[in-house]
Amino acid sequence: MSWWTDEVMGYKLIATDMDGTLLNDEGKLPYNTYRAAAYLEQKGIKLVLCTGRPLLGVVKIYDDLNLTSPVVANNGAMVYLSKDGPLIHNETMSIDDALHVLKLNELFNCTVCMWHDNILYVSELNKYAYDYASITGVSPLLLKQIDLTKCKNGPTKFVFTDTLEKITSIKEQAATLSPASVTAVTTRPYFLEFFSSNISKTTALSILSKALNIDRKQMIAVGDGFNDIDMLDYAGFAVVAENGHDEVKKHADMVACSNNEGVIAYIVDNIIKKDK
Repeated sequence: MSWWTDEVMGYKLIATDMDGTLLNDEGKLPYNTYRAAAYLEQKGIKLVLCTGRPLLGVVKIYDDLNLTSPVVANNGAMVYLSKDGPLIHNETMSIDDALHVLKLNELFNCTVCMWHDNILYVSELNKYAYDYASITGVSPLLLKQIDLTKCKNGPTKFVFTDTLEKITSIKEQAATLSPASVTAVTTRPYFLEFFSSNISKTTALSILSKALNIDRKQMIAVGDGFNDIDMLDYAGFAVVAENGHDEVKKHADMVACSNNEGVIAYIVDNIIKKDK
């Protein structure tokens, strides 16, 4: 958990998770977020979308908010200085690790979604694949259309998706059976993601800290899920949405309103405007 004092920190960057934090339960922006984002732009404070989504799944929200900030995509695997680039960090899985994860699914029999070079591949075109694709805004290709053994680099990540009951029942076993160099974590209750253990939102924020000359103490991290914990602990101030998991709230300096009420507007009104 970060710390909080009455000392003026001069916050210069807000790194926010998207699903369950920035966006409401319908996957849309609360009305007051537009005003808050405009205020941050006016004050020169970066609002960084820091998400498990790929860049293509971020662009519409980025444009709707008229942002000019960096983007952290794929849980920190890719860091862009803006939605149009440049790409300043790119971390992928090894081919061997990717083949190991695919082998795991012979045990679990979930729908597999794989990101490779910003292309979405799925094991089959079913409800789970289409639901995932609709969130990302990307049309999927079938996984059998790519031979990983002939690729120069591995995938960015895998997502196993199925019923809530199945994902809940397999997540601990999947993490245990994964290679040591692979992290397995639920990003939504029904999404189990696998990616290189070198990837984290903290690593991404550290890269941005150097690129933008912004100290970590001048950063606010905002999230709701387990994959947000590392950046909550890294930033100078940690905010968790009221709808966040109780374990995640233990890492918060402040518990904000729910994602349906506009977490970014809450932060602007209760932290940024008082940070003078």
